[in-house]
Amino acid sequence: MPSSTLDDLLNAYTQVGVRNRAILDEFALIAQQFHQQEITFIVLKGADVISRLYGVQGARPLSDVDLLVRESDVPTIDHLLRPLGFTQQIDGNPSYASSERALSLDLVTTIWYLDEQGLDDLWKRAPTRPFGHTAIACLDTADLLIYLTAYAVIHRGELSAAFVQDMKLLIDKESPAWPAVIARTKHAMLQVPMYHGLHHVLKTVPTVAVPDTVLASLAPTSRSELMLAWLLRRLVTPDPLPEVGHLLLFLTQPGAKKLTWLKQRLYPSTTFLSYRYGSAGQTMPGRMRLSRWYHLTEAVLLLSGRVLRRLIRPSRPSS
Repeated sequence: MPSSTLDDLLNAYTQVGVRNRAILDEFALIAQQFHQQEITFIVLKGADVISRLYGVQGARPLSDVDLLVRESDVPTIDHLLRPLGFTQQIDGNPSYASSERALSLDLVTTIWYLDEQGLDDLWKRAPTRPFGHTAIACLDTADLLIYLTAYAVIHRGELSAAFVQDMKLLIDKESPAWPAVIARTKHAMLQVPMYHGLHHVLKTVPTVAVPDTVLASLAPTSRSELMLAWLLRRLVTPDPLPEVGHLLLFLTQPGAKKLTWLKQRLYPSTTFLSYRYGSAGQTMPGRMRLSRWYHLTEAVLLLSGRVLRRLIRPSRPSS
């Protein structure tokens, strides 16, 4: 490998490591503040994966810290963060950036594929582990495997190299309890997305220790599952399709919940509008909803064109 290439890789690794260290060091201080205020949280995605699986901070980029928090704690978190120099960002969830913008916190109060009982169970089995001079709660191995796969396949609609590496390290280092993975996946009705994600991981890295019986138990069988599996094969690949996650979030809603999901998007609460559109969402909710319907219609038409082009595009031969 040319020395210039090695220099470029080392420079990129160093930059990512410096950035990640700044984010995680600042988050460690915030985690201590949360503990002092008895605010419970679970760290999600990159902030958990980097320190838990990679061991070195420059191996994987990190843009923000995602936390699962209790709905009742959101006002307390707001009152805690603002005096520390954090400002609320306009987003679909409560989101805050520090004064120097080194740390961005993205808060969620639900996991979209879990019902109330499933979310409560997830909280109860979340383990804690050391993090700097404090401790954090994180998803247990089975929950993390399901969450990473569902997020990649459904929410992002992309089978990225980072997803494959995360899954490889998780499976190799923590040896998931596969019966628990299967049971929780079926309870959340995520069999087809999980099958699609795991199948891609095994295709990319055949040495990953996923038993054949796992894929067999998750394989699509009914007509609706086979149709969803076909759509995922066409739409969810390493080649990302912008905004396709919105369509997949709708399609993977079970049964009558599709109507509830649509209603929440077409007629969101004032609280959601305030997170998405700032103060105008509270002072002019009617106008913001009309504006939202207009922009959603534009987005649906644009996405429909992208999806149609992807579906009619000739399939690439498997490598």
